[in-house]
Amino acid sequence: MVEEKKADERRNFLGPDEETSCYIAPPSAEDIRGADWNYSKMYTKCLVEGITTSAEMMDILMRRGIIGPEFEQRATELTTELNEKILALDEAKSIEEKRDFSINVAQAREELFQWNQRLNGPMNNTCEQMSDDARLEFLTSCMVQTEDNKRVWDSYDSYLTEKSQALAVRSRFEVMLYLQGLESNFLEQTPEAQAMREVEADIIQKAEEAMKAVEALAKEEKEVTEASKKPKAKKAPRKKKTAAKSKKADDK
Repeated sequence: MVEEKKADERRNFLGPDEETSCYIAPPSAEDIRGADWNYSKMYTKCLVEGITTSAEMMDILMRRGIIGPEFEQRATELTTELNEKILALDEAKSIEEKRDFSINVAQAREELFQWNQRLNGPMNNTCEQMSDDARLEFLTSCMVQTEDNKRVWDSYDSYLTEKSQALAVRSRFEVMLYLQGLESNFLEQTPEAQAMREVEADIIQKAEEAMKAVEALAKEEKEVTEASKKPKAKKAPRKKKTAAKSKKADDK
């Protein structure tokens, strides 16, 4: 009895060359222990080097007035504005409305992102975040595989010394999304992205219809031009009456 080949259930993504497929396999218990150990080592190293902790960074930002009640209030306002614009986009009927509202949503989302960077930017440089990054990199070195179930990197050190930074960064990003339960194309699933795809499809459809109309008109003009160039059929010359016949006709 021939065994059926099982479908590959691993998540896959294309490498930076957009041709080579890489696969993400779930981490083993040993991989997780190694990642946690790597987190602890990086955290200790950060403390020794004088990197601030998350709590210390929050205190610094509060003292400098970078975050606080005003920051929270503005973040809430921007979030509310974004949600209202998303609702307006959902209720849009015409393609023109969807185009305009999708642009408004994208702008509102970017404004909220930039505002939150006042907090997220500094917090990315804390002991906890840098240790999280080290853990993610360790898991990436363990979880990314080739099609034949072999690891792309034999060890964490080989990942750190990867010559193709584009491959290392892309793999790390894909593993991060995988661990967070997000799809690779999650940015394409936002309401504004979906609406813009509808707008693009409508534009393409109208462009194709216009091209067909132009082609039909050009064909018609060509047929008219060719018809006008054809020589017209000559009329047969009238026979001249002989003198005898003319006289006979006169006598009658």
